[in-house]
Amino acid sequence: MPVTPPVTPPVTPPAGVPALSAAPVRRVHAEAAHSVVRVRGLASACDRRTEATGFVYAPERVLLNAHAVAGVDKDLEVVLDDGRRFGARVVAFGPRADAAVLRVPGLPARPLPPARAVRTTAVIVGYRDGKRSPVALPVTVRAGVPAETYDIYNRVRVSRQVHRFQGADIGKGMSGAPLLTGEGRVMGMVFAKDTDKASVGYALAAGEFAPAATAGRNATRAVSHGPC
Repeated sequence: MPVTPPVTPPVTPPAGVPALSAAPVRRVHAEAAHSVVRVRGLASACDRRTEATGFVYAPERVLLNAHAVAGVDKDLEVVLDDGRRFGARVVAFGPRADAAVLRVPGLPARPLPPARAVRTTAVIVGYRDGKRSPVALPVTVRAGVPAETYDIYNRVRVSRQVHRFQGADIGKGMSGAPLLTGEGRVMGMVFAKDTDKASVGYALAAGEFAPAATAGRNATRAVSHGPC
């Protein structure tokens, strides 16, 4: 499903702020990799296979983009970095915010903690181009940018707070990847890349996906998650 990149006011990257160096990037990757998952499934109505990223935010709960699971009605599963697979069901779905939650019984991965504050440097950890292991991409961040965009069906215009990042080509499969501080805490969730600049992308600010996260934290019943 195509996602319309948001229209944001003209912004410049944080002046003089370098991306994180190799050592903290490796540390964040090592600590977060087991909590960042591949999400796969089939939307049979449109013959589309999903390959996306999600992250564990509560016990047996995975947060990801709603556009990644819209219409998925077969073979929905979560795959850990060690190859173990777990069946999943959608228990919260927000097409306006582009956020959804999966319940994954038996998932042993620990939740990633929320950030206490946003940062101007971050690491994106996710499954790029169908790789079996997550990559870690250091980026610089312009946090809390107001953006105008559409819901996941490109029908309803919505306003969001987003983090605009640059320095990494996120690639296919990275939707839903967490934007992590140097301490490995979640400050956002990737949802789109810029159509003109390969190294620029956008992450939802935590406040945007908080309603879905709250709704799905203790939910056990599957919910309707729309057409594809």
